[in-house]
Order: sequence, then C-alpha cells, then structure tokens
Amino acid sequence: MLIVFFILVIVVMPMIFWNRITSGEADVGGVKVDNRKIFTELINENLLGKQIPGILAQTCEFAAMRVKDKSELELLSRIKMY
Repeated sequence: MLIVFFILVIVVMPMIFWNRITSGEADVGGVKVDNRKIFTELINENLLGKQIPGILAQTCEFAAMRVKDKSELELLSRIKMY
C-alpha cells in the first residue's frame, strides 16, 4: 500500500500538474505563445493595410499543414528555431 502511495505522489501527480501547465500555454484570445512571438514581428505600428491579406493567408496555410514523416518534422523544427 505504501508503494502505491509513493508511485501516486512521485509519478502520477506530477504528470497531471505538468499536463495542466503545458495545456494552458495560451496567450490572450487562445493564441499559442509561439505563434504570438512570430506575429509580433509581422504586426507592428508600421503595418500597411495591404500586408494584412498576406498575413491572413500565411495563418490559414500554416494551420492546414500537417507533418507527413519524421524527416519533415525535424526540418520544421529547425525552421522554427530560426
């Protein structure tokens, strides 16, 4: 019984807390923090109206993309780092 308690306290409870913390990494409006960083570079006080359709097109295209295999995932991870 004591072993079950320690497994619960050492393994299960931290996993639950970690899951709650990582699932809540969204900024105002439900936007992910990583996406917010990308778009803060694009959207600033010097934004012209003619740039808005391009930004909207990028978001739609990026949202529809899916990773097909592991090599593509690694490539996208390297691109994301830059």
